[in-house]
Amino acid sequence: MPPLQDEPEKESPPPKGKKLTRRKFIKYSALAGGAAVTAGAVDALAIEPHGFVVTRHDFSLPNLGAAWDGATIAQITDVHVGRWSDFDDARRIVEMTNDLKPDIVALTGDYVSRADAITSALVEVFRDLHAKEKFAVLGNHDYWTNAPGVVASLESAGIGLLTNRHVLLRRGGDVLCLAGVNDVWSRDPRPDAKAALKGVPDDVPRIVLCHNPDYAEVTPPGVRIDLMLCGHTHGGQVRLPLIGPLILPIQYRKYAEGWVQGPQCPVFISRGLGMVQIPIRFNCRPELPLITLRKA
Repeated sequence: MPPLQDEPEKESPPPKGKKLTRRKFIKYSALAGGAAVTAGAVDALAIEPHGFVVTRHDFSLPNLGAAWDGATIAQITDVHVGRWSDFDDARRIVEMTNDLKPDIVALTGDYVSRADAITSALVEVFRDLHAKEKFAVLGNHDYWTNAPGVVASLESAGIGLLTNRHVLLRRGGDVLCLAGVNDVWSRDPRPDAKAALKGVPDDVPRIVLCHNPDYAEVTPPGVRIDLMLCGHTHGGQVRLPLIGPLILPIQYRKYAEGWVQGPQCPVFISRGLGMVQIPIRFNCRPELPLITLRKA
């Protein structure tokens, strides 16, 4: 009798999957789309608007003396205390800035969006900035609300106003020029980089504060600027994938945010810290830039 042989194992057929009908496909797609929209709405309304982030940058500045190599500049811009940003936001921004221990705080405009925000509380908030060197220029919203009130608040807080003028900052025998120009939407006075830098020695590095980056395109020829720091754009405030910023209040859209090479100088445009028109930020976090100067 021949030996018994094991019968080969029979594989069970895979269970038949349920057919995805057109109706179910539409249903699941709608659910997925709804979840994505909900998540985006939560991010735009509840997370990003007050989710301040510190961004860090190095910049090689021509003619920078060794004593200034490694010095840091914190840029505060577009706080917009008013309808959508309050004094608690402003205090958080100041606390974050102080934690960075910057050598210089550069304030580039639009501190308020409503005249009733120009109070003693505004002075108290900015007075808490700990940096030794604190200088500012005005933005268009400061003019539209109450420019004299904003100026008085900044000066009372110990912040120097650079309206078409400069200061020479000295450290260990090395000099750094910090200048500012008026906003391009103001008429009295008009922004004037030539006046702002008048008398600055040729071998001194020059940083210019300007609220609106459009000025980089119309800076008078022959005026040397080594770096321009701007705000105003909010980075578009809402940036859609593949489309970019929906609204930019500037003529030259290349100056939406970040580092841009202008016709005469490099420009850094901060996304700012507040909001206008609508209390929404999407794919465009409010930022507090910290720029470290390096010897070129």
